[in-house]
Amino acid sequence: MSNQQYEETLEEQSNKELASILGISYDELCQLEWDVDTNESSDGLIYDYIYTFRDDSNLEILKKIQGIDIEGRYVYLQPWEFESDYCESDYYESEIAWDIESSEQLSVLENHLNSIINLTKIVVDEPTKIDLFVMLHAHIVAAMEKFLSATFIHEVANSGDLIRKLLETDPKIGEKKLTLKYIYKEHKKIETIVAEYLKDLTFHRLKKTKEMYKQVLDIDFENIGWFFKAIKVRHHCVHRAGSDKEGKRVNITKESIIKLVDDCKELSTLISSEIGK
Repeated sequence: MSNQQYEETLEEQSNKELASILGISYDELCQLEWDVDTNESSDGLIYDYIYTFRDDSNLEILKKIQGIDIEGRYVYLQPWEFESDYCESDYYESEIAWDIESSEQLSVLENHLNSIINLTKIVVDEPTKIDLFVMLHAHIVAAMEKFLSATFIHEVANSGDLIRKLLETDPKIGEKKLTLKYIYKEHKKIETIVAEYLKDLTFHRLKKTKEMYKQVLDIDFENIGWFFKAIKVRHHCVHRAGSDKEGKRVNITKESIIKLVDDCKELSTLISSEIGK
């Protein structure tokens, strides 16, 4: 087998796996074209992959894709979805353990946000400043989403009452069948199983996140239209380097960065104070 044939075989296997993850057939996937970006932290930790399908993609096929934002034609996929043994890796296990055990989610977020404020003070030329603000906006949203995810997992996984409440309000995990053989083989406690389930959820779907916080933790975000808008702008930052579909630059300024940081601090402080009651 030539190198080209080998690469083509690997690509076909990869695409078949992607089709399975998306919930469509391999033939349907072959009719689509897409771009891939990553959503990651400042230290290179990949939260997820963002698949954006071309504007001329078959809409009927796109509608079959699990979890897709049909208007934006994009879907978030997490790294461990691509490898059957990923959940057994040291990295994944350490992430789960941190989410369950650590209660420092607020301080971690605040460190990110404070660093971002410091970065806005750097003196650079105008083109560089524009690109810097684009990256900072995306980083703020990613840091806030990580806070929402880790905080929820920590609180629920460490409370029998909240685990029961989650089971009552989330039909998917409530209907999950766990055999004694599975529990014995995996040596997993219920809190770890719950944490893994929550870890696999995408906390980019803010409407779902808001509902879960309200139903399980009894915390109401109230008016967070600003964060919905920030997520939409982040999409332009990640996929088009700060431009919308028409090629127009999104309006991200030092002032908007500071305002977004302040709003995130206010929301995260509200959540932490409600949890502490």
